[in-house]
Amino acid sequence: METQILLWSVMTPAILSLAFVIGAWAFQRSKLTVGQERVPAMLAVLGWSSAVAACMLARQELDWSALESWQIVLAPIFVSSLLLVGCSWAPAKDPSIDAKNHFGFWWLVAGLGSIATAMWTMPTGDGWTDMLPLHRPWMASVAGATLINIWSLDRMRRNGAASWVLWVALAGLVAPTLLAASAYGGLAEWMVSALVATFVFAIAASLMSKSNIGRLFPAVLLLAASTTATGRFYTYEEHPAWLYGLILLLPTCISIPDVWLKNRPTFMRVSIAVAFAVILLGVIGWFLLGDALLSEPTEDW
Repeated sequence: METQILLWSVMTPAILSLAFVIGAWAFQRSKLTVGQERVPAMLAVLGWSSAVAACMLARQELDWSALESWQIVLAPIFVSSLLLVGCSWAPAKDPSIDAKNHFGFWWLVAGLGSIATAMWTMPTGDGWTDMLPLHRPWMASVAGATLINIWSLDRMRRNGAASWVLWVALAGLVAPTLLAASAYGGLAEWMVSALVATFVFAIAASLMSKSNIGRLFPAVLLLAASTTATGRFYTYEEHPAWLYGLILLLPTCISIPDVWLKNRPTFMRVSIAVAFAVILLGVIGWFLLGDALLSEPTEDW
């Protein structure tokens, strides 16, 4: 079992992601002038989606006629993320550019992608009828939190954090993985593959700052919000509402200090972001897994 998890949840996503990183690097170094801004980012979305999907296809015995919501939500995430990296992005902050007016279509795609992801995340079927009252508030929470997180990280990107903003998105993916680990093993394995793939592309974005690979972050944020909702529906634990809110808005919370640090050296900005991420993830991990870690093992009779 452990070998299969290592193979399909760690090694396979890492190899697939690395292959697409090499492709993006090769395209960036080519003499082609067309698509230099968009193609590497599009390859990142394709590679990340392929790496995440590979684990699910290998580890889950999929019945295509009866897929669960968390197994098909990658479709709207992939489509909307690919459209986003194909659109024009607001450049680094320039007083002469009004991102709201000049890049309205980008935000339209982000909004529709967030809504579609929220709708597809909700579990359906006879076994979920008792959860129907939770659908509307959770759809609103997933869509709203995703847009807020995208806005927050895009603000960081426009203020000189393009090379490391994907690390903030990665931190935002850790908390839903902890929630998944406490709720559903298959979902947790899938999230581990997403963490591995995001980790590889985050390294690439830091080393290849001109490649725009960091524009993958909306896809990561969409999956994080979707998995938080899925974890809520699959868990038997009664976690407080504020904890789910913190998990949903973790990337935004990490980005808040950067509002005042945007003109400071990159090292200081990254250090503060890491410190905030560690503290917040520690709080989330304690409330999600603290009881399980501190409880005494059951005696065998």
